[in-house]
Amino acid sequence: MQLFRSEKGFHWVFLALFCALLGAAPALAVEKATPSIPVPSASPAVAEPKIKVTDIAVRGNKSVSSETILLSIPIRRGDEVTRQQIVESLERIYGLGLFMDVRAGTEPTPGGERLIFNVVENPPLEGVSIKGATVFKAEDLQKFFLPQVGKTMNFKEVQKSIKEMEAKYHEAGYVLARVGDVQIQPGGILELKVGEGRLESIKLAGLEETQDYVVRRELTLKQGDVFNLNRMSDDLRRVYNLNFFEDIGLKYEPGTTPDSVVVVVNLKEKQTGQFNMSAGWSTRDGPLGMLSLRKDNFLGRAQSVGADLTVGGLLDPKYRNVTTELNYFNPWIDQEHTSLGLSGYARRYNNFYGLFNNPDGTIGKGFIEDRRGGMISMGRPLFGDPVTSTWATSLRLRGERIGIYQFNPTDWRVTEPLQAASSTGTGWDTAYSAAISLKQDTRDYVLNPNKGWFNNYTVEQYLPFGDLHFTRFQLDVNNYQPMPFLKDNTFAVGLKTGTNFSTSQNFIPPYERFYSTGNNLIRGWDEAQFSGNSFALGSVEWRFPIVNVLSGVAFADSGLFWDQTSSREPFAWNRTRSGYGLGIRVNTPMGPLRLDLGTNGRDGFKPHFSIGQKF
Repeated sequence: MQLFRSEKGFHWVFLALFCALLGAAPALAVEKATPSIPVPSASPAVAEPKIKVTDIAVRGNKSVSSETILLSIPIRRGDEVTRQQIVESLERIYGLGLFMDVRAGTEPTPGGERLIFNVVENPPLEGVSIKGATVFKAEDLQKFFLPQVGKTMNFKEVQKSIKEMEAKYHEAGYVLARVGDVQIQPGGILELKVGEGRLESIKLAGLEETQDYVVRRELTLKQGDVFNLNRMSDDLRRVYNLNFFEDIGLKYEPGTTPDSVVVVVNLKEKQTGQFNMSAGWSTRDGPLGMLSLRKDNFLGRAQSVGADLTVGGLLDPKYRNVTTELNYFNPWIDQEHTSLGLSGYARRYNNFYGLFNNPDGTIGKGFIEDRRGGMISMGRPLFGDPVTSTWATSLRLRGERIGIYQFNPTDWRVTEPLQAASSTGTGWDTAYSAAISLKQDTRDYVLNPNKGWFNNYTVEQYLPFGDLHFTRFQLDVNNYQPMPFLKDNTFAVGLKTGTNFSTSQNFIPPYERFYSTGNNLIRGWDEAQFSGNSFALGSVEWRFPIVNVLSGVAFADSGLFWDQTSSREPFAWNRTRSGYGLGIRVNTPMGPLRLDLGTNGRDGFKPHFSIGQKF
């Protein structure tokens, strides 16, 4: 009897077969090993002898039918086969995954040889033991193998279940998780050891100005955690939204153990300081001078400071429009992510759009507004981890002195206090207010979001020891969704509404009205063409890329401004005004530069230029 089998024996074949079924694996996994059956080298000049197979028999099988085995091989009765073809048939039977050992031999028969396959079946799978699993419960992972329990162990099915178990890890973001060791324990117990991929450390590369802790406090993944790519992506998105970096990269390095990894975050800082100085001349305001200094990452600590000075108007100091402002903001003053903001200002400027009632009953337009005061604000995240929370609340206290002046429309010189535009009737008002806000922010990127929500609800109450006595409500709801089948295209919807409310019908001065300017503009109409003590405005935009830093927008706005107690601007649906058009955006580190061309359908196109998205 001639015998064909592996020269290295049963144990090597079993281990090699199982490793082969596991397949090639990256770091944290076993190496691929392919079983082989040694075949003596033959002289190329001598043809390999063949035997004629008159019969094929299978011996040793109990649970697996002979038909299953014979159907897996290409040899049939009556074939003339070489030794190499028999070896290939052995590999095919091994490939069924049902056998621990397979041998081939021949017996002489009339007219040829009987080819005999002797097999040793795998034991029945009686149970699965999973070691090293901490992310998921062991019983949840064992479910992948339950259909095989009680049956003859099938290496192919076991490998399929292992891949499904690893896929469960990967889908949850644990991309480094692998089954690194597989053993058959006595009693038919399959033992699996899972390497989940522990985070040995996080290295920050490229920091020159920014302090190390500024980045690390935005990271929820810590040393010793199981690495999760989804969490890491969210962490890096928060770091990017600090707006201190123009590029962030990620790479992996092997840890000191097979089950560990070192994550290297490559950060490329961008310029966070701004210094602007300019001068000009206006036929209405005369000479103009502007000086602005701002630092958004002061001393590398993520704090921002700013100073602004604007001087305009005639050379006579009495008639100049002067604005000075100092700002400070610290996003982290304690471990609870409490923020602190301080601001002091003195602003005198021409409010060209302000409307007021003259003593003779006519409507006046335009006045000089002089505001001097300051603000202090504090905010804190709500609900859960202060780093990852998408909800926050803030409290803002403001006190200021407001002066309203008439001016000569020919030379814009101040004439006298505009008594009709103030609450006290003297041309000067003192105001103190407290505002509380509730904010939800799930945007992926703050400057130019592609998905998520940004909602803000604010109630501001003017305090009784000042001259203003009313309550202001404002609601801002925005949603961003990626458009299906259009890469990098975004559909954005925004709704703004606000009202100045007073139960006692107290006077609400014109400088506290809502005007259709800035983000409240109805594009396609003149700026500040509409105003009221209440307003509602809705906008939709389709944002699409064009090339590099240039993108485009198709938009539509619709809004209504009204007064609750005035016949001049009453609420009426037929007073709703709409506009639509196209725009372009130039993405810069400060945010998108925005140019929109809008029309109301009857007055032609009107340009609107600003910085940042409208909502």
